[in-house]
Parts: sequence; structure tokens; C-alpha cells
Amino acid sequence: MSSETNPHENGSVLVIEIENPPVNIIDSKVIASMVQAIDAAGSNTDCRAIVIVGAGDKGFSAGASIEEHLPEHAPEMIGKLVELLERLGETPLVTLAAVNGFCFGIGVEVALACDFIVVSEDCKMGIPEITVGCYPPFAMLQIPPSVGMRKAKQMILSGTPITGSEAEAIGLVNKCVPKEDLLRESMALLDPVLSNSPRIVEIALRNLRSLDQLVHGTGHRRMGERFISDLIDHPDYSEGLNAFLEKRKPEWQDGREPENAAGVD
Repeated sequence: MSSETNPHENGSVLVIEIENPPVNIIDSKVIASMVQAIDAAGSNTDCRAIVIVGAGDKGFSAGASIEEHLPEHAPEMIGKLVELLERLGETPLVTLAAVNGFCFGIGVEVALACDFIVVSEDCKMGIPEITVGCYPPFAMLQIPPSVGMRKAKQMILSGTPITGSEAEAIGLVNKCVPKEDLLRESMALLDPVLSNSPRIVEIALRNLRSLDQLVHGTGHRRMGERFISDLIDHPDYSEGLNAFLEKRKPEWQDGREPENAAGVD
């Protein structure tokens, strides 16, 4: 298995560590490694659940690779992100994200693609894409059903992070716990689920996820296509990404978007 993740078994649970120091960026190599681990776990009849964690003490993930989001690489990168999120939604296994420290951008979207989320008290969750001239296509599907459209707009359009306790209070995550108890509390949340019939849990989970797709209305693949269509040739997209890489303040275009700009169908 690739060094970008460190999968290891804990009883009937596969723990997948995102291991890309120093801040666990989720780039194409990490995605490929995670997809491989998820597929292997799904083929293992002794495995009942997957827990995703960030390696090290700093955080779960600082988000996606900015370099891989540059226009010449973005279509391929978005396609790989779609593949990862679809794998998490299609696996027969129960999934849980155990989130410590910082969790930004695609890190949040990966966590929200899981069935359960447990966060530590030191957690900061944010969707900062708007600050670098783009938007989070998958979080736009994931956040509103959990917290409502108004709070979702606040998070997405400001890019301001929230704390773990705030995430619990608004229903974005299942539980906020002390940092030292994160993995133990995550396993404790899974215990009553895994004590039930494996086959019935799998059937129930499949139906719950299908209802979730009805709420989303449009899938990850469609939103990935929308992202590329909206932004790949937009000057503020390139400006935002390059400004971040060059460690300077972006210089946005003045004025509003033309009135014929497309929205979500």
C-alpha cells in the first residue's frame, strides 16, 4: 500500500490514516491510495467499518493540492475527487471520519462523505475555497441538508472556519470530544452499530444513502462538471490560486458576474 495512507486493522474496523506531511494535503496520490484501501476493505468479508483519520498531531487535512487545481490540472483532479467521494458513498461498509485539529476544503468534503463524524475539541473546520477564487462543489451538496441553507451560505461564502463544538451544535458532526479520546469515542460510536446484523445494517445503510442522494438532487459528478464549466477559464480562478501560491493578496476583477452566468440546473 502507498505511503500516502497508512491503513491498519482494529478488529473489524479498517483505520485509514491520511499520511502526507506536514499538513496531510489530499492530492492525487493520496486519493489513489485511499480508493485502493476502501476497495480492499469492501472486499474483505471480515471488515465492517472504515475510520478515516489524519496522521500526526496537527490535523486531519489542510485540503486539496492548490497546484493540482490550476487550470491545466483541474479537470483530472476534480475527476479523482469525484471518484473518492463516490467510493465512500458506495462502499458496503459503515464509514466514520475522526477529525482532529485543522480540517479544510476537501478534507471537510471527505469527512462529510462519511456516515459519521467525530471531531476533537481542538478541531477547526472550514471551507476556504471562496478566498482563493473558487467554490466547494461537493460541500454545496453536503452541508445544506445537515445545517440548513442559511448556515451553509455563511460557511461557504465567507470561508470562515468553525470550531468542533460549533460543528456539533449545528448538526454538522455527530460528536465533539476531547482530543485524547478521539479514536476511543469514535470506536464507541460504532460499537452499537456493529453489534447488529451485518447484512441488515448494509441494506439499511444502502437505503439511507439513496435517500441522501434524493436530497442532494444532483450528484458529485455533476457538480464536478459544473465546477470546471464555471471556473476553468475564469480570470479570478487563476488569480486566486496563483496569489495563494505566490503568498500575496489576490487582485479580483471589479463588478458583478454577467447576468447570463449559469446557476445549478
